[in-house]
Amino acid sequence: MRGSQNAGFSLPYKQGTIPQLDAIRALAMLSIFTQHLWLTVIANPQTTLQEILKPLFTRGSDGVVVFNLISGFLLAMPHLGRQQRPFEGYASFLRKRFFRIIPPYYLALLLFTAGNMLRFDFPLVPALALLAQHLFFVNSLNYSNMLTNFAQFWYLGLLAQFYLTFPFILGLFRRAGPTRAALSIIALCWGSWIIVAWRFPEAPESWPDIFANLMHFNLPGRLPEFAIGMWLASIWEPPASIWRSIASNRAFSAFCAAAAIYVIASIPFVKAMNLPLIHIHDVPLCMLFFFLFLSPFGARMGKSAILRNFSSHSYSIYIVHQPLFSYVGVMPATVAHNLGNFALLAVLLLPLAYLSATILDGASASIVKFFKRVDS
Repeated sequence: MRGSQNAGFSLPYKQGTIPQLDAIRALAMLSIFTQHLWLTVIANPQTTLQEILKPLFTRGSDGVVVFNLISGFLLAMPHLGRQQRPFEGYASFLRKRFFRIIPPYYLALLLFTAGNMLRFDFPLVPALALLAQHLFFVNSLNYSNMLTNFAQFWYLGLLAQFYLTFPFILGLFRRAGPTRAALSIIALCWGSWIIVAWRFPEAPESWPDIFANLMHFNLPGRLPEFAIGMWLASIWEPPASIWRSIASNRAFSAFCAAAAIYVIASIPFVKAMNLPLIHIHDVPLCMLFFFLFLSPFGARMGKSAILRNFSSHSYSIYIVHQPLFSYVGVMPATVAHNLGNFALLAVLLLPLAYLSATILDGASASIVKFFKRVDS
């Protein structure tokens, strides 16, 4: 299902139009996969080498930031880029976007709900309650869901929020201009998150603290990543170099320079940072990764058949990989916490996740075709 995934995972245009994005998407998904596996197998580093490798693998969650940059970039490019295409309308936009993400997601939810009941004796009523939250994309608002094997689905809740707000954000970009709109969103969203986290310091039993943490999984806390992608879409003029496009826009160049200064100045304090400062620290690094691969080098990588294929199934790989870990018994309490086991499981589980994703994509495509025939 190359054309049926959401923008962050798959191109809304003809596959290969921007081959760099296939490379970026594949690497981002791989980083998320290894981060989740690392936290499962090496939950608490026990050796010096594990401590050294910990930052490399735990930062893999920043692959979601990269997906958000891609989503904002791709959805905005037809309207803010060279084409300046009129917006199609709110209802039409939502119908197209949700129709892309729902078929494999809903099918996986039904299968995993049944799997949890059979594999883990999950009670019927809680299982149906958990299913309902995910069907209506409100699961990211319930922090306790992060303790289940549905934890990674918070991103689908975030993505739904962005789809619902994108037409209004696009309107703001057009009325105020990309620079003013992006900087306003960044200042307002990150500023409010910092204030909430500062006003209500960590206290797990406190609802304000839960609210501060939930901003990490929802809008408005994550909106700046999408806005930066939209801003970039407004300045890039392919086939010109991405670096030339950035250099030609003083405001975006100044923003990148300020972000770089923040990253460098905060290096001595990274280990002591909490949300949202550590997240804000990581976003410029994800931007740099995005820029590096949005280049001729990234285009060459993106033309690789292996990466293109992996990229085309990245959405379903994201959906299936974490429940798959639990179903095959890969959980913190059941695995040996050593690097050899981590490497072995990575070699075994990544192909299994890919195979499961291709089956899920094929099955959901068949279901969609069936309903289209019935409807016609």
